[in-house]
Amino acid sequence: MKRCKAISTSTILMVLLFGSASHKATAQVSVQVSYQTFYNELEPYGNWIDYPEYGYVWRPDIGAGFRPYSTNGHWVFTDDFGWMWVSNYSWGWAPFHYGRWFYDDYYGWLWMPGYEWSPAWVCWRSGGSYYGWAPLGPQFQLSVNLSFGHYNPPANYWCFVDRQYIASPRVSNYYVNVQRNTTIINNTTIINNYHHERNVFRTGPGHREVARYARDPFRSVSVRDAARPGRTNYRNNEVAIYRPRVNRDNARYAPERVQRFNRDQQQNMADGRRENRRFETNHGNNDRRFADRSQPDRMMRQRSGEDVRRPFEERADQQRMTRDRNAQAENNRRFFEERDRQQRMMRERNNQAENNRHPFEARRQQPERMIRERSGDNDRRQFEERRQQQERLIRERNAQAENSRRLFEERDRQQRIMQERNNQAENNRRQFEERRQQQERLMRERPQQQPQFERRSQEDRGGFGREQRTAPQGGENRGDRGQGRGGWIRQG
Repeated sequence: MKRCKAISTSTILMVLLFGSASHKATAQVSVQVSYQTFYNELEPYGNWIDYPEYGYVWRPDIGAGFRPYSTNGHWVFTDDFGWMWVSNYSWGWAPFHYGRWFYDDYYGWLWMPGYEWSPAWVCWRSGGSYYGWAPLGPQFQLSVNLSFGHYNPPANYWCFVDRQYIASPRVSNYYVNVQRNTTIINNTTIINNYHHERNVFRTGPGHREVARYARDPFRSVSVRDAARPGRTNYRNNEVAIYRPRVNRDNARYAPERVQRFNRDQQQNMADGRRENRRFETNHGNNDRRFADRSQPDRMMRQRSGEDVRRPFEERADQQRMTRDRNAQAENNRRFFEERDRQQRMMRERNNQAENNRHPFEARRQQPERMIRERSGDNDRRQFEERRQQQERLIRERNAQAENSRRLFEERDRQQRIMQERNNQAENNRRQFEERRQQQERLMRERPQQQPQFERRSQEDRGGFGREQRTAPQGGENRGDRGQGRGGWIRQG
């Protein structure tokens, strides 16, 4: 029953954990880049090397004293991602938050690009009064059980500081000497509290624990996305950093300038270290054989005691120190000679490539120039044909517009003539109608008036300016019968 209850409780906790995580925002902005962005942005600040085990790796052009997550930066505790390394280098946005760092005896510290963003790819130790951290190498892989597994960085990878200064902006002033790393490592333990939240790897000491040991007031900061690559900006409890998503399809990308891996020099350095160890071992064996064979010397040392043994030991120590110094000086001399030789070779190759580029560029531009000239004639003819075609189209459109204008003018003229004719016909109709009505009115008035006749007198017949005539003799007056010139006069 208790076991079932424990299983159900853990199941509920896991569901709540993933459910709450699903509502949180993603860790990175929507900007996507490729490895080519790393190659181009970091090239001005260092060299890309074709490393046999890890492909293209980057070496910063800083100096021998550089150590990742130690030089020119400090730690801040963020609200969303825990401990974040804030670098003061303008290129620090990439190597301290993507990929892995590892140390090569010949090249020094090298950075291998990676896909996932993290506030800092480091592991932590705690113990006594110290906090320590070390960059994770390419051997480290994220395990399913949320632990570091068997990964153990070398002693020279670690950087230790007193607990009270872990969050100081000047934390580099309180670093412990590297020579004490082995002693501190033996008295500290790994902080194995790795967890994956918002698709981000985070680990390190807890906020409450650090606040308890911190010397100054300790506050967490917020993280804001920057729009372009550059130096991480830390101001007013806010960190602005460029953290795009990295495309995983990077097989076709490569740096513009790549140095070949110098396997011979690395092998020489490794052989030198083995030779020194062998020489020291043989020297010890020879001393032991010499001590066994030298019975009189042994008896003398026993008789003389410390006075005889001390000068011999001091001379042997001096000889070993001299041999070590000579071997180290020889290795350094070979290293600097090899580096100078590589630099000369690189300069010669660059000069040769530049000299080859000029003739190649001239040969490449010649056919292009000829093509441009030929294409220029073709383009000119095509342009002239298009211009003439456009002119013809314009003339046709103008002629069509002129015909349309004339057609509309002729139509307007005919409409005006028709309107004038209609007006004239309307006037004629009105006049005819008036005359007809007048005649009808006259016809209606005529039947109502009766003609009146009266006899014209004699005097009246003499009218119109003619002289009066006497009636003819011997007959009747015709005027009495209504005949003759006088007749009847119509009245009215």
